[in-house]
Amino acid sequence: LKYAFSAPEGSEQARIYRDAYQGIGVSYNDFNPQLGYPISVYLLQGARIASLSNRLGLNYEWNLGLTFGWNPYDEEENPDNRLIGSKVTAYIGLDLYLRWILSRHVDIELGVNATHYSNGNTQFPNLGLNTVALRLGATYYFNRHQAHIAHRYESLPPVEHSLNYDFVLYGAWRQRAVFEDGEPYMLFGKALVMGFNFNPLYRVNHWLKLGASLDATYDRSANLYYDVNYINPDATDMYRCPSAFKQMTLGLSARAEFTMPYFAINFGIGKNILNANDAFSGIYELLALKVSMSRRTFIHIGYSLNDFHTPQHLMLGMGWRFGKP
Repeated sequence: LKYAFSAPEGSEQARIYRDAYQGIGVSYNDFNPQLGYPISVYLLQGARIASLSNRLGLNYEWNLGLTFGWNPYDEEENPDNRLIGSKVTAYIGLDLYLRWILSRHVDIELGVNATHYSNGNTQFPNLGLNTVALRLGATYYFNRHQAHIAHRYESLPPVEHSLNYDFVLYGAWRQRAVFEDGEPYMLFGKALVMGFNFNPLYRVNHWLKLGASLDATYDRSANLYYDVNYINPDATDMYRCPSAFKQMTLGLSARAEFTMPYFAINFGIGKNILNANDAFSGIYELLALKVSMSRRTFIHIGYSLNDFHTPQHLMLGMGWRFGKP
């Protein structure tokens, strides 16, 4: 079940971001007793990719939120659930669908949906869960005036090319696992992660910005080492923390940002240049959603990977925008 709103028909925003809508959604998931029957609450945004006729369009929609009510892994009570280790996870969804305008008030939609559930390494196990499904639905418009795709051939207003600078402070927590004799071993407790991004971006057109970023990270779980003569007084493992300097890194990344009303999706690929070994080696990837709070401030919700497959940590923080918004 979803509720969304869009810019008034004929407005400049409607001309630039054709058929764009944004809102909130809620869904109920019927999995199995091991996983549970969780409920997802999320933000959403979608828009038209292409017009196929006066009544038929190809659209996309993304979802981002939280899923509550999992039956998490428990060694004694629920050992069969080796995917989800927490009662709450992140929810990420992407839809690609055909939209047929049936009447002035009703659309019919047919497409595919892909979703991903993960807790961002805040608690193990965290193999995550992926689903692919058929999307079939109907949308009712309360005050739409036209029964066809609007602005199909209309020219866009000119874009103002500009440069802005986004500065982000973020923090998170994570759980770390190590391998002993080829077997994974979960370390006790949670570790602090925090950092910043300084990200100059050049506006290419209404929807795209390109730039680079200086990325700093401090990960309290990074580069731990085994010491047989040491016992952690708060746990039973024998892993020591190195100096704080060895748990810090600085990297450079290339960034691309897809901008829409109220939201921007930022993607980056980079390489660490300070302490670029062990936990900070390889190529890192960042995916973040920026939720505008004002012209100069935004909420930053992101996730970091290594080499496109190794989960790292969440990036939850605030951002400030300098220069031309």
